[in-house]
Amino acid sequence: MDLLFFGYSERPAVLSETIREVAFNLSRGPGVAHSVTWEDLVVDGRLIVHEVEKAIDSCTLGLFELSTLSHNVLFELGLAIGKRKRVAILIDIQDSAAVKALRDFALLTTTGATSYRNARDLTDGIRVLLVNPSYPLWHDLTGGAEIPPPDDAKIFYMPSFKEDEPSRRLSRVLDSYDKFEVKNVDFDEYGSAPLAWFAEELFTSQVAIFHMTPERAFLSDVANARASLLAGMARGLGREVLIVHEDTTRPAIDYRDLALDYKNAADLEKRAALWMEGLRPPSQRVATRVRQHLNVELAALRFGNHVAESDQDGLDHYFVETRDFRDVVDAAATIFTGKKGTGKTANMLQAAETLRNDARNLVCVIKPASYELEGLLEVLAKIESRHLGDYLIEGLWKYLLYTEIAARAVEEAERRPAGIPTGSSIDQLKDCLEMDHRGVDASFSIRLERLVKSLESALAAGVDEHDVESSRKVVNAALYGATLGTLRTLIGNALFERRRIAVLVDNLDKAWHRGADLELLSRLLLGLLTVVGRVVDEFKRETSRKASVNVTLTVFLRSDIYAYVRDHAREPDKITTTEIEWRDTELLARVLEDRFLAARPGARGANELWDKAFVRSVKGVPARDYMLSRVQPRPRDLVFFANAAVLRATNAKRELVHETDIIEAEATYSAFAFEALLVEGVAAEIDLEPILIEFAGEDTVLTEPQLIRILKSASTEVEKPQLLRVLRRLGFLGIETSDSAFDYGGTEGEMKKADVLARKLAKTSRKPKRFQIHPAYRPYLEIREG
Repeated sequence: MDLLFFGYSERPAVLSETIREVAFNLSRGPGVAHSVTWEDLVVDGRLIVHEVEKAIDSCTLGLFELSTLSHNVLFELGLAIGKRKRVAILIDIQDSAAVKALRDFALLTTTGATSYRNARDLTDGIRVLLVNPSYPLWHDLTGGAEIPPPDDAKIFYMPSFKEDEPSRRLSRVLDSYDKFEVKNVDFDEYGSAPLAWFAEELFTSQVAIFHMTPERAFLSDVANARASLLAGMARGLGREVLIVHEDTTRPAIDYRDLALDYKNAADLEKRAALWMEGLRPPSQRVATRVRQHLNVELAALRFGNHVAESDQDGLDHYFVETRDFRDVVDAAATIFTGKKGTGKTANMLQAAETLRNDARNLVCVIKPASYELEGLLEVLAKIESRHLGDYLIEGLWKYLLYTEIAARAVEEAERRPAGIPTGSSIDQLKDCLEMDHRGVDASFSIRLERLVKSLESALAAGVDEHDVESSRKVVNAALYGATLGTLRTLIGNALFERRRIAVLVDNLDKAWHRGADLELLSRLLLGLLTVVGRVVDEFKRETSRKASVNVTLTVFLRSDIYAYVRDHAREPDKITTTEIEWRDTELLARVLEDRFLAARPGARGANELWDKAFVRSVKGVPARDYMLSRVQPRPRDLVFFANAAVLRATNAKRELVHETDIIEAEATYSAFAFEALLVEGVAAEIDLEPILIEFAGEDTVLTEPQLIRILKSASTEVEKPQLLRVLRRLGFLGIETSDSAFDYGGTEGEMKKADVLARKLAKTSRKPKRFQIHPAYRPYLEIREG
């Protein structure tokens, strides 16, 4: 006999009335012991979350109506999943907005839903589920791979998508507790990750913290809905859960007892620190890999994670070396750019490991957190003089690079069996750090925070920005510039015999979000790009007091951000760069094939992936070619697509990926690609969503007049030529360069060449220019394909 629990929204009234009628009908039918709705719960004087948990604990099937994507219902669904209950998702098929919202929600796209039109229709559908019971959804997310057990030092942290001052303060509080390992799950990187990936991350964490995005912020509805489901899963797994929100927002009643509200940034910082102090200190045990009934789907076994930071161990086994990677290792270029997902971070991580394999090298990896850079922006905003601001930026980067090199050199020496000999050159370098620069243990974050406070004090004391010489002296003192000469000498004495000091800088795009002062941020990044060459030259220069040191600096930057920075540079032609691209489809295919082979040592070759794991063809095209043709040419996208296809096949209990799995996974991937595109629009200071939605239902190929009509319909103040340039730069639109051949190149050079070819084609054919919407976005926008 089944025990049913119904979760649904109170509004609209017709919806709750329908579910109550269904619950009543089922309770009188065969096979059902009782049918409980959330409205039946007695909660007077009791914590609501406990009563909801009790009801879900006792049920054998939880049914959750998601037409409104209610945060309460999503939390309850998460509870049921985490508690390993059988669940069913209900959706009003006649509500087109609800169907679209569930698709945009993304986390449940691989989970089947029971659609209905009325109470009788839904009653019949649920009776079918009762006669043919399925496994708990948790089982579909799990397998039998060896994974770490829950780690009581690990905190799963989903920050607010609005990176304002409260978000900065909360991130800083969590980072300050060194005894915990904080897994920062950014919305823009992980928002559309498969639910199975979140299942593993939550399972292996002991604490889960969710910072709800303010309702006025961009994409807050989607971000908070996902956080509600994941918070429920964490609670269902028995994890310590904290949900943080502004006090102007009323949290869902189901998890109100788990919420921490705040009035302002200072209030949040204080209350979050108190909450963290109340956590049980993590044990010192060493986690061993054990066999649990859990896995991040078969996709994770074969293809790894689509985000490089979450797949560092796997990259050691199946990283695909390209010419760009060799350029990083050989320091053939200073600035490496690439679109989101092309593998900048993967290249950085693997280059660091490769360089460390040579004991003659010293490797320094710098990855500032977004809140650290934002603190600097606040200081820079107080300086009106451009010359003084630029001087400060260059001095700041120079100080941070010098101290980071010194700190990593001492840290490495301390790890050696013999340690640091007293009175040696490295010992003198250590003394200098201890005396003037907060010591070796001071992190990049601590040094940066110290600089910010020093600069704030200097500016508060008053600076005559019109007096160039005196104002620079004040800034120089605040940046501890007087100590840099000594530091440079000591670094030279300690490291002159090293083959290479490789400094790799990543993560600079984290502060690039909607609402940030992009002009000021571009100056900050430009300052780094400018100072790179100067620092390298200064270390190469040899004098009687300073030994020459071979320092190389490599900066990894998203190409759309680099384009913005370049546009604001005074002399952009002096900035040299290399763009990471994947135009070779055979090389891109290896991203999947090498991952498959790494997980299948007994496989005879890459063909086994396509012969035995995937159906032969999709829509008459070989599966391999079809998948490569439908994604943006970058590893992240292909891995995400493949993972989604395998997950669907796994959920359907199939032995190989069918055509329907690939087509349905393509729709999931398309939503993921569309969402990523919205995030990249921030660098161009454009809200792309209302613009891109205007393309919905259009043909794949558009003439220039048709394209102009669509862009005119979009409610935006952006000039149409600039908007078209951005859409091409981001890879949304390709331009026809020869008969039915469209170029999606996003660099300035590629677009200029494509413009010339398009102009000549239009002239010879006597037809208007034509543009094509990239296949990655067609399913989501329901583009008509001939």
